[in-house]
Amino acid sequence: MKLQDWHTHNSMCHHAIGSLEDYVKKGIELDLDLLGISDHFPYDYLIGMDGVPIEDYGMNLHEIESYISTIENLKEKYGKKIDLKIGFEIDYIGNQVERLNTHLNKIKSHLDFILGSIHILFLENGPWAMDDNRFLEKYNSLGANRVFLLYYQTMQKMLNSTEFDFDIVSHFDLPKKFNKFPNKNSKDLITIEISKTLDLIKKRDLTVEINTGGFRKDVKEQYPSEEILKEMCELDIPILLGSDAHDPNELAYEFKKILKLLKKIGYNKLASFSQRKRSFIEII
Repeated sequence: MKLQDWHTHNSMCHHAIGSLEDYVKKGIELDLDLLGISDHFPYDYLIGMDGVPIEDYGMNLHEIESYISTIENLKEKYGKKIDLKIGFEIDYIGNQVERLNTHLNKIKSHLDFILGSIHILFLENGPWAMDDNRFLEKYNSLGANRVFLLYYQTMQKMLNSTEFDFDIVSHFDLPKKFNKFPNKNSKDLITIEISKTLDLIKKRDLTVEINTGGFRKDVKEQYPSEEILKEMCELDIPILLGSDAHDPNELAYEFKKILKLLKKIGYNKLASFSQRKRSFIEII
């Protein structure tokens, strides 16, 4: 089957390499059917983010117009060879969704899809960039039990928010990135929170990304885990594939391996988006 990659980054986010056109050319080389371009939405509208290097995580607000127009031009140039979709990966920051929407609403009509993500958690002493290895010491001091619990509680707030607008849940179990997991005493509690979170996803009829970027991290597996994927399949939660590429050579990373796993679990279709409307393609 022809593959679709829905989670990609590029040099505009300041922590990836390759231009937008580099990714398109690589997608054509790999014979991808569709490429979802989903760079990080700007963080510079946020306030109170002391200690979080937001300048390293995304483009600036004034670059949004160039991002969209560049993709539109690439559609015209390469549209006969690959289907390009315009999206953003947007962080949920609960107390600043109104500030987000001031900027997002201006360009939302141009988007085909939105990935909803959590990278920043709020602790008693302020925000913390959970998956940035420069702050791994904080992860170690908090412990995986607390990090996982806070992550899923934050995701539940994201899913319950009527103002935070998105289509796809990204890297569902991201806290395992550094190959750290809750201990046996807390595992049951975390499992309960995971099930609560999946129930909310089902209630909102959202899609979950199967993110293969985890294979390139310490944990060496996809997000979410096979155990969670089985629960999602039982709930009939729609899925799609994302490489979370930060280099053109990471496009469609381990997709064939994941498709085998998905078929074994019982999935037979993948979601696809256009102008925020979902459709499905068969897994062959």
